[in-house]
Amino acid sequence: MKRLLIANRGEVASRVARAARARGIRTVALYSDPDATLPYLNDVDESLSLPGESATDTYLNIAAVLDAGRRTGCDAVHPGYGFLAESAEFAEAVAQAGMTFVGPAAECVAAMGSKVRAKDLARKTSVPVLPDAVIDPDTTDLLELGDRVGYPLLVKASAGGGGRGIRPVNSPDKLTSAVTSAQREAKAFFGDETVFLERFLEGPRHIEIQILGDIHGNVIHLGDRECSVQRRHQKILEECPASLVDPELRTSMAAAAVRLASEIGYVGAGTCEFLVQGDEYFFLEMNTRLQVEHTVTEQVTGLDLVALQLDIAAGAELPLTQSDVALTGHSIQARVCAEDPHTGWLPSAGYVRQYWHPADDGVRYEDGIASGTTVSPLYDSMITKVIATGATRDQAASVLRDSLATLQLHGPATNVRALLTILDDEEYRRGEINVNWLEHRPDLVLADPLSIHAVAAAVAAAVHSDTGRFALPAAWSNSPRVPVQWTLADDHGTAHELHYLPAAHIGEAFPLFRIDDAEPAVRTLARDGDRWRIEVDGITQVVTVSTDGELGTDAEVQVWVNGPTGQTYLTIAPRFAEAAIDSVSAGPTSPMPGTVASVHVTVGQEVAPGDRLVVVEAMKMEHVIRAGRDAVVARVLVEAGQAVTAGRALVELEERP
Repeated sequence: MKRLLIANRGEVASRVARAARARGIRTVALYSDPDATLPYLNDVDESLSLPGESATDTYLNIAAVLDAGRRTGCDAVHPGYGFLAESAEFAEAVAQAGMTFVGPAAECVAAMGSKVRAKDLARKTSVPVLPDAVIDPDTTDLLELGDRVGYPLLVKASAGGGGRGIRPVNSPDKLTSAVTSAQREAKAFFGDETVFLERFLEGPRHIEIQILGDIHGNVIHLGDRECSVQRRHQKILEECPASLVDPELRTSMAAAAVRLASEIGYVGAGTCEFLVQGDEYFFLEMNTRLQVEHTVTEQVTGLDLVALQLDIAAGAELPLTQSDVALTGHSIQARVCAEDPHTGWLPSAGYVRQYWHPADDGVRYEDGIASGTTVSPLYDSMITKVIATGATRDQAASVLRDSLATLQLHGPATNVRALLTILDDEEYRRGEINVNWLEHRPDLVLADPLSIHAVAAAVAAAVHSDTGRFALPAAWSNSPRVPVQWTLADDHGTAHELHYLPAAHIGEAFPLFRIDDAEPAVRTLARDGDRWRIEVDGITQVVTVSTDGELGTDAEVQVWVNGPTGQTYLTIAPRFAEAAIDSVSAGPTSPMPGTVASVHVTVGQEVAPGDRLVVVEAMKMEHVIRAGRDAVVARVLVEAGQAVTAGRALVELEERP
């Protein structure tokens, strides 16, 4: 193996490139038009453009990917995760092209890529599975199948992964629509609309076993991982090892994973996923690729899983046996995603003005973005991973929490604040979690109170600016006793009214500082560049202030304040804001940039609150836009397949006659 094509993007492309470089292997990366400025392209020897924007035209285009490999003389392909990583067709095409596929053989990928076939193989090897039933679109009686499996149940895409193509169903009257929706999503993302029904467990835990196999018939496991903290069936916190697992159960699951991998002659790195409830476990699926969360296993085993993948693909025998595997300490990974937990985890996108974290704090960062890049709505919302390791689980959680609090990400909305709240939660710290835990704890994603320290820091930056950019703050007056007035919005869009009289010098208290109905005692104690020491009611914090725009002008100003409690984002309204004309008030709009997946209404149709109007797909998720009131559809403004921007009007509604 001399030249490796990395058929992926973002942080996983960088991760593979680092491991290949350590093995003396040259690397080639691919990039779509929106990805041309991303930092992973700095980590490879060469990169090729895949003209286009959508995943279908670029990273999922097998012909284009293989052509890139041929043009650059690559003799091997690493698929990373996502995109073509679990495509049997791609694995076979790589082999047919005379290149080495870094992963299992195509037959193995196909066997495990179908959840239906995988469960049949699990039964064959005496691995417990949940009751299920496959849907034959020509002959199946859906209601009969649903009754046989039992409610509640899940409709699941056979070729699915990453939470795609899954729909929960609590009663027979919801089954047909759930199947239709899951089939559409499965077809769009996996090219296979096969779905099946599976009994739904109430509050299980999601635990997985990392396995390794070589071409010489050796298969071992590298311990387990806990992935129970999820939103929309997608993981956001993962850890190794799993907490609160009975030793006998842990041993039994690991043995089952090795048994199943041995049965199919597995080669490479793979993961068997299980649902655990009480003292029982059930096989969920096998991922025939590197996992996003492989990092935590690496941290506690001291092994480089990507390097091992490359060695195995080159024909090497596993360099260790099961007795050599030892887990030391505890590691937790947080997925930082461009999404807003306070708006139902809606994806976010846009320009990254600043991205920064400490370089030497002992925490592992896997970055997919950099300052000056743009987060595209066309791909997965994960933009970076933060991995902390400690002697104990509690220590790892504390280190991770402190690291996330230092992260500066000025641009799209992220889930960092929710991650901080989760890591501070007592139930989480005790390990009392399951796959439904987050949805039962809405308090963990409630909007935080407005940070007065952050507001005071923004004011200090305006009052004491060296450059004069803030010489005329909003509503400025030449009378020193007339308070300055700001209208500002916090991270969650809530408006606040601020009135203040500026202190003449640093160290003096503000004569007046009123935010809404509160009047805290505020003063600026010290300044060092963009770092400010702010005192509010006797409590001092050191924070940094960054702005986009000039306070005191007729334009909106964005302010980011980073401090010990994390990042606060403020929007300062212009002095003379004109009343906006809401051209779309008569109907719903798209909450994010995306593509219309389906339209469910026609002109003249009457709708009631909660009725489905349009489905918009963004960042690999479907978002249902529903009616908010009794109305009649006056106009349908979009069609399936149409790209829409955030705020784009979708349907025009009129009052019922």
